[in-house]
Amino acid sequence: MKKHYIKDIARLDNEECELYGWVHEIRETKPITFIVLRDSTGKAQITIKKENYDRNFIDKIKRIHHEDVIKVKGKVVKSQIAKLGYEVIPSEIEILAKAKHPLPIDVSGKIEAELPKILDARYLSLRRDEYFYVFKIQTILVKNIREYLYKHDFVEIFTPKIIKFATEGGAELFKVDYFGQEAYLAQSPQIYKEICAGVFEKVFEIAQYYRAEKSRTNYHLAEFISFDVECAFYSYNDIMNLLEDLLKYSLSKTYEEAHDYFDKLNCKPLDLNYEFQKITYDEAIDLLKSHGYKWGDDITQSALNILSEKIGRRFYFIIDWPTHLKPFYTKEDEKNPKITKSFDLNLANLEIASGGERINESEKLIEKLKKNNLNVENFDIFIKALDVSSPPHAGFGLGISRLLMMITEKKNIREAVLFPRDVDRLIP
Repeated sequence: MKKHYIKDIARLDNEECELYGWVHEIRETKPITFIVLRDSTGKAQITIKKENYDRNFIDKIKRIHHEDVIKVKGKVVKSQIAKLGYEVIPSEIEILAKAKHPLPIDVSGKIEAELPKILDARYLSLRRDEYFYVFKIQTILVKNIREYLYKHDFVEIFTPKIIKFATEGGAELFKVDYFGQEAYLAQSPQIYKEICAGVFEKVFEIAQYYRAEKSRTNYHLAEFISFDVECAFYSYNDIMNLLEDLLKYSLSKTYEEAHDYFDKLNCKPLDLNYEFQKITYDEAIDLLKSHGYKWGDDITQSALNILSEKIGRRFYFIIDWPTHLKPFYTKEDEKNPKITKSFDLNLANLEIASGGERINESEKLIEKLKKNNLNVENFDIFIKALDVSSPPHAGFGLGISRLLMMITEKKNIREAVLFPRDVDRLIP
């Protein structure tokens, strides 16, 4: 087990340390060899003045190459020359694993590579700072989301990912052979989280889901991380307020706790000091009319690009969507059944979350299923759950990778996913 991490060396000034990591960089001058050692917490300079070491030691140093794994024992000293403020004067270096060269990509990032090549070599490209720090940020972000929800008495649930029938109705499904029966990979936890909200009142899940959409955009994946919330006795205004408060809390804490990582990525924190604007679907269409959009049209990515030019790099809700544009379980407005108590949350030009109030009466759900030409029998378990008195409830689903992509200023969602899956990619 490691005794020290590189982040610890500042408190080990003038003391002995034992470090393990990867060789990030090697610089040679005639009298000195500099090795930049990298571990999961940072980088440290190993300084080898050749006149102070015997031939065997120097020969070993010559055998070290980029991305080799080494162990270093030595003394930590302050340095005004070293970029990191400290350097390690080694007494012992051991090569633990050798990297085969040439490497598929340059880990330092000095030599550019196209995204497909970066993803093909994901086992190596994750060591690049530009990706390494993204996933360090993701860990802190998800921790803070969970922290907020636990503080507000939510119950974390884990729902099935192999299902008998579609729960969304519209999206394409991945079929699987389930012991001779036809089954599907789940598109969302929708039915299960609604059932659980009728028991625990406030529930959430962070998990992977699947949509067999043959999309090659920068924003869509076949396998994605969904953050889902469902709350009994909440209206859609209540759930929007919760979502806004949750994002402000979790993002503010993430910016605070991961500020070094954001700095290394040259990412500026989002301004969160405002109330998220709510515009109705009708108002959005009015803004888009001059671009050929009319009432009843979906607000596409192109439309969001137009709206973002007017709104800026901010969060905003589009509310009160037409009934035909939202899933069958979305509750209609009592005064106008052509619209629903629903919303999308966008950040600049990208949809981040979608939600609303749900139908909680079986008769109305059956009616909606029939209107959408869906097989009522497929939803028998959900109908039975509503029949034993389901409270009014509302919820949302949020794309974790989309949010991560936006706050780390990546251009493609595949850059914000460890091992992305899309219509063209099944490996690594």
